[in-house]
Amino acid sequence: MFPAVMLACCFFAVLLVPVLLFVLTSVFRQSCVLCGLPRPSVATAAGVMLLIRVSTTVSEAVMNAVVQESCRAAGLPRWEAGIIVFFLLLPIDLVISAALHAALMNIRFGKGIEVWFVQMLIYLAVGVLVGAVVLAIYAGMK
Repeated sequence: MFPAVMLACCFFAVLLVPVLLFVLTSVFRQSCVLCGLPRPSVATAAGVMLLIRVSTTVSEAVMNAVVQESCRAAGLPRWEAGIIVFFLLLPIDLVISAALHAALMNIRFGKGIEVWFVQMLIYLAVGVLVGAVVLAIYAGMK
């Protein structure tokens, strides 16, 4: 029974990859339009977003290992290391994303920063909306 559950989880994870790439691509394309840039094609946006996610994932893994080890040596709990990594990763993600936007989309670095900020605002708005819906459902159950 356990291998069947693992297989189902892997299958579900594989199915989520295109959905996640579609959401990232849609937000990126909309961010470009909101920043006054021409809307990139779906293939271009998907390539840019895939490259950015791979680059930031690698940098996050390296930073996570360094911060986890530093926190372990300092005697801090692991959950604090996660918070530290989150806040340290934001400026690194900004620089990597803006540089790749600028290089791959032939725009200025400042426009890349603007696109990154608009993307983060869209993600924040969606997160707040989902949180409000979950809170409303939870409050309605009581």
